[in-house]
Amino acid sequence: MTEQEQHEQRRSPRRAVRWKAAIKDGDNVIPAKTVNVSEHGVLLETEVNFKMRQIIPVMIQANNNSKSLTVYARAQVRHVVIRTVNFHIGLQFTEIQPEAQKFIALFAEGG
Repeated sequence: MTEQEQHEQRRSPRRAVRWKAAIKDGDNVIPAKTVNVSEHGVLLETEVNFKMRQIIPVMIQANNNSKSLTVYARAQVRHVVIRTVNFHIGLQFTEIQPEAQKFIALFAEGG
């Protein structure tokens, strides 16, 4: 499947952004950075691999224009890309505050 075909299958627009993030894995907090976000998910860059379909708690320090919001969500691992020095973890939100989801949706749509 080409990258264009993948984009056409998405439910909502994505927007590239580098926000600080963290993943809670048991007693460990693993630092991460966003690669892109959408209303329904996020692509994170991290040094730790996760299992497909695993549900993980995530925190994202989102900001747009002069507004900032700390997003707390639970998300399911939908895909993992092994890179040279890290991993790209594609997550789909399973639980997210409505105001956080709206904030991210507006950002992803260019607002």
